[in-house]
Amino acid sequence: MKLFRNTILKKIVAVILLTVILSAALTALTFNYYGRSVFSRLKAKEMEPRAKYIADMTAEYLEGAIDARGYTRAVSSDYYIWDAMVYVYNARGELFAYPARQETAANAEALTAYLASVLGGEQLYSPNTENNLGVIIGEPVPGRMGSVIGAVFLIKPLGEVRAAIGSLLVALIVSMVAVTAIMIAPAYLGSRSIVQPIRQMQAIANAMAGGDFTVRAPDTGSEEIISLGKSLNYLSAALSATIGDLTFEKNRLTATLNGLGEGIVSFGPSAEVIQFNPASLRLLGVKQGQELIGSPILEKLLPAIKAVLAGQGTAQREIERGDAILRFTITSLYEGGRIEGAVMLIQDVTEAVRLEKTRTEYVANVSHELRTPLASIRGLADALNDGLIKKEEDKARYYGYILHESLRLSRLIDDLLELSRLQSGAVALSKQSLCMDELVYDVADRYSAAAQEKGLAIAAKVPETCPRANTNPDRTEQVLIALLDNAIKHTEGPGEIVLAVEDQGEKLQVSVSNPGEIGEKDLPHLFDRFYKVDQAHSGNGTGLGLSIAYEILCLLGESIWAESKDGRVTFAFTLEKA
Repeated sequence: MKLFRNTILKKIVAVILLTVILSAALTALTFNYYGRSVFSRLKAKEMEPRAKYIADMTAEYLEGAIDARGYTRAVSSDYYIWDAMVYVYNARGELFAYPARQETAANAEALTAYLASVLGGEQLYSPNTENNLGVIIGEPVPGRMGSVIGAVFLIKPLGEVRAAIGSLLVALIVSMVAVTAIMIAPAYLGSRSIVQPIRQMQAIANAMAGGDFTVRAPDTGSEEIISLGKSLNYLSAALSATIGDLTFEKNRLTATLNGLGEGIVSFGPSAEVIQFNPASLRLLGVKQGQELIGSPILEKLLPAIKAVLAGQGTAQREIERGDAILRFTITSLYEGGRIEGAVMLIQDVTEAVRLEKTRTEYVANVSHELRTPLASIRGLADALNDGLIKKEEDKARYYGYILHESLRLSRLIDDLLELSRLQSGAVALSKQSLCMDELVYDVADRYSAAAQEKGLAIAAKVPETCPRANTNPDRTEQVLIALLDNAIKHTEGPGEIVLAVEDQGEKLQVSVSNPGEIGEKDLPHLFDRFYKVDQAHSGNGTGLGLSIAYEILCLLGESIWAESKDGRVTFAFTLEKA
């Protein structure tokens, strides 16, 4: 097992060891500096009584109390007795006793700097080693009557001082190394006790980063670790809730976009496609996103998209794709006050454009239909008023024309009002039982004369036992009349118009069929308000009759449709059986 495979553990142990090593180094430097001074002071204190002894001995020698031979041998030769080199000067500053060593001459020359002071009666005490000689003790040689008759110097060489300090320093370093080695194991164990909970928290954090928010930190350990664990647990719960909310919002947004009938395409800052919904594929006529990116329509819109991304405002374009008219609205997307993309709304405005066109045509048609009888009435009235019509039979005929046009104008206005009431939802229709065979035969009989005028015949086809319908009798009759009237107006004879009732199980199917054809593109719009098939509406109709019929059947909860096949046009609707 690798003891230091954990980075944090490595760092902690390294810091501890580095601290110990730096402390040892600092201790060694401090000891080397201050230890030398202390050691030198101790040596100086040790040498001081020896210097006084030698000075007293020298005084006796100079006064003749000690023979020269014994004095010289004692002072100059026995270095180990004094544990120092001895240099003796007379009152004239002449060196007369010194050790037989190689460095004597150099030392004697260096001592001249201190000689005058010592011969002046001062005691030299130099325990520091700044002089490069070593520890120096200078002692005046006392004479009679307080005079100074010489000087004694004791020198402890610097090399010996350093050797002693070095020995102690080596011992200190060895002891510090031993202490460091001994501390490795406790440092490792102590560090591991700190790192282990941190590694556990790290594993929990990694699990959270991987999306696992079920992990929880234990509530054991030191106060700091417990507090950290609680913070991680709170963070995990908060992140789980936040991600859950974001996921929900994302799914809701995706579902909303996917459910929209309009196409949504978002672009990045470089006009690249980032996101789109299924409706955009359908509207643009592509099957997959890759085809969308290279769509010819998007290529046409690329300059407009780039203009919006450049901050030139919202752009709107209309492009025809086959029979469809698509409207593209491109808007900038801002983030932090900067344009970071664009979104494009795709709408199929084919129906809206058609309705607008139909409304325009209807206004023109209604205006024409209103002006025509009004103009006729005004012209006839002006002629009568101006006395241009003299004969009574002519006047009667003109009055008849005025009445006819007035009734025509009244019917048109009534149809407009009727359609408005039905579409407003203000009309409530009650239901009751209705005998459909009687209604069909009655309507066919009433309009047979009008049909014959155009060379048409009306045939009624109902089951022998015709079920009754649960419907509103008046409104059902109104629908049947509207369909029959439409068939008569837009069919040229000879031919046959068929009114039929069929039992379809739960429902009755009522139909009006006449010779003719209607284009496939017109069939879905026959019941639209204001719609008019040009080739079929050659008469004076306004296209309101079928719209009124459609609205009535919607209020009754029934269906109505139109078919064109085999040279016949059929309008059919359902009724609930009683």
